[in-house]
Amino acid sequence: MKVSHKIALFASIIVVLAFSIFSWVQYYSVRDALYEKTATGTAEATQALGQQITNWLNGKLALIDMMAETIDDDFSEIGIQSTFNTPLLKREFILIFGGLDTDGERITNDPSWNPQGWDARKRPWYPYARSHKRAVLTDPYPDAATKEILISAVANLYDKGQFKGAFGGDLSLKAVSDAVNTLNFHGTGYAFLVSADGNIISHPNGELNGKGQGELFTAGVPKFSEDLQEAQVSGQTVFTSYYKLSGLYGSEWYLGVVLDKAKVMAEANAFGWAALIGTLISALLTSIAIYLAVSRTLHPLQALQASLQEINSGEGDLTKRLEVTTKDEFGQVSEEFNRFVDFLQQLVGQVKSISVDVRANTDLTATSAETASGQLRQQLFELDQLATAMHEMSATAHDVASNAQRTAASSQEVDEATHAGVEVVSRTTDSIADLANDMDTVVGTINDLSSYSDNIASILTTITDIADQTNLLALNAAIEAARAGDLGRGFAVVADEVRALASRTQQSTEEIKDMIQQLQAGVKNAEVVIMKGRDRATQTQAMASEADGVLSSIRESILDINQMTLQIATAAEEQSATAEEINRNTANIRDISGSVSEQAHEQESNCNSMVQLTSQQDSALSKFKV
Repeated sequence: MKVSHKIALFASIIVVLAFSIFSWVQYYSVRDALYEKTATGTAEATQALGQQITNWLNGKLALIDMMAETIDDDFSEIGIQSTFNTPLLKREFILIFGGLDTDGERITNDPSWNPQGWDARKRPWYPYARSHKRAVLTDPYPDAATKEILISAVANLYDKGQFKGAFGGDLSLKAVSDAVNTLNFHGTGYAFLVSADGNIISHPNGELNGKGQGELFTAGVPKFSEDLQEAQVSGQTVFTSYYKLSGLYGSEWYLGVVLDKAKVMAEANAFGWAALIGTLISALLTSIAIYLAVSRTLHPLQALQASLQEINSGEGDLTKRLEVTTKDEFGQVSEEFNRFVDFLQQLVGQVKSISVDVRANTDLTATSAETASGQLRQQLFELDQLATAMHEMSATAHDVASNAQRTAASSQEVDEATHAGVEVVSRTTDSIADLANDMDTVVGTINDLSSYSDNIASILTTITDIADQTNLLALNAAIEAARAGDLGRGFAVVADEVRALASRTQQSTEEIKDMIQQLQAGVKNAEVVIMKGRDRATQTQAMASEADGVLSSIRESILDINQMTLQIATAAEEQSATAEEINRNTANIRDISGSVSEQAHEQESNCNSMVQLTSQQDSALSKFKV
């Protein structure tokens, strides 16, 4: 973008910004003034209308209070009916109605009004009137026949100050609605009457009468306030405010205002569009003027640009100079440019002569760098081979050391097992010796048992002889008893019993003898077996002693092997450490050689780049004509 265009654009932006700020301030000033004017005008109009409505309603309430006082002075059926039939009241109220607290029967000024089953005491206005000492207005309600919105002014019937009943008069809100509907705020909105509980009393749209404000406002019901508030009615943004009807006894009504925001702010919006159009036109005219002025001012600079293009089109001809025709800043720039070209002409000539020498030296340096790079690559290859061999030797030595250590550990485990075996064999030998001694003791015991059995056999022989003799004596006694006859009968019985006992003794002795013989046979067999076991135990003891000697010799050999294995492992570890150190040194040398090789390669690349750059420099310098 040209300088003239930049200056014109920058100035236009400043102008547009200044006009925009001014227009924006003016727009907001107009809008705020219009807002205040609308708020003030709305307040004045609604307050005046509200006062009119209040006066009208209070007038109706005053008529009802006057009726109540008249009836109180002359409380009788004739007096009440006479008051109800007053022509003024018939003109002011649609219907006068009431009822006494005794029976609730209707009292009215219209004989044709006779609702079926009507009881004044059961109507909602009756307790409402009784709760107030003066006439009050009821809430609006639709007429049963015409559906017209009505209100009633109700009061109490007194007889010398004592409550007797209640009465009231129906009022049409048509007059109020007409008065409210005439207020259109210069075509920008309308007014409506609403009670404190939000029920619409009078609205230009009669269908909303008697309904809540939620039917009117679509995005939330605004609060009762005299300040203008934004709200939504049928999708349009409106201003709304409320003015309380003060001085209305017993009721709290508000006069609401709805203003179309677009219509209210139409004047401000029109001013905003006019300001915007004026800003754009001013910016356009200012930009054109500034552009023409800048173009005229920069005309010498354009001539200087044409001269520079002419020099540049001469393919680096440093012999050309600018023509100096003025003494202003542009003439001074031309003189300084001519002096710069003189200096540049001399400098380029010197650089061209130096470039030839640089090119020659660069070629020599590139050749040397290429040779050194090749030698370093060969050296790096040899170091890689050496490092690989050292790494393999280090790994082998490490494996030897590891195997030697595992062999030493295995030898140590075998030594421990052998030692345990020696201890087991020694304990076995001792146990066998003890077993042999125990068997000798058992043999002696069995010999004693054999002797005892022989002694028992001798005793049994003696007992057998005794039993034989006893049997013989009993036989002889029986014979003698038989000879004695009856006198020896008792002795014969005893002799028989003795002989029976002798027989049983002899039989038992034979059984014991058989058992003792079996016992003696078993003892002899046991003695033979034990003697064999003792002989085998003696042989086993000798073999265990011999095995103990052999295991001791094996253990000594294992200890020697273990010592030699530990020496081998130590030597292998030292060799592995030495090989690892050599491997690390070789790796360091290889890394250093690799770094040197990379630097040499980089140097070679730099030299090649320098040769190319020197060629490009020669080519560039050759374009200058000195």
